[in-house]
Amino acid sequence: MMSGAGGLASMLGGMGGSGGGHSGSGLASLFSGLFGNSGGPYKDAMKQYEKYGQKGQDAINPFAQAGQGAIAPFQQWLQSQKDPSQFINHLMSQYQESPFAQNQQQQGIRASNNLGSATGLTGSTPLQMQAQQNAQNISSADQNGWLQNVLGINSNYGNGQMHMMDQGQGAANQLMQLFQNMGMQMGEGAYGKKAGQQNDMNNTMGGLFQMLGGGLFS
Repeated sequence: MMSGAGGLASMLGGMGGSGGGHSGSGLASLFSGLFGNSGGPYKDAMKQYEKYGQKGQDAINPFAQAGQGAIAPFQQWLQSQKDPSQFINHLMSQYQESPFAQNQQQQGIRASNNLGSATGLTGSTPLQMQAQQNAQNISSADQNGWLQNVLGINSNYGNGQMHMMDQGQGAANQLMQLFQNMGMQMGEGAYGKKAGQQNDMNNTMGGLFQMLGGGLFS
């Protein structure tokens, strides 16, 4: 019992009389062209390229976007330090003496007063000058410590933004490579799909010509 395109081709080939050989071959080509799908494997492969290419893009995109988002803050950070004097003055305008420094100064004043009472020098110029110098030293140390901490935090911020941009650049390079590879694979797949479809069409037309030449319809 015959089934499918091959069985039908054999049956019709047998009906072709002396031209059966040509007709059978023509029918095989005809049905191969009509019912074949030479471009199917390329189409399936292209779907896989798209699927896994999208997975790769999803994995890399957050790093690329973070790097892109860090560009404007980094530029602003650089701009804020274009004039170093203005930058430092702006920072120091936000300085407030710490409770620790205030406590040290109060302790220094009490110690100076106690010393003055014990020695009879309370209110003397040397003792007042020494008390003032101690207070200034405490204030200066507090300001310097505060400024160093702020500069350290500021430097870490700038370095962090630059690090994010570097990561973003690396991710962008990976995305570019991914897209280049996908472009080549999708292009090859599209070419193979089109070539397969053209091959099916050629088989269809060739089969028809062979059948007509073999006298199937004579």
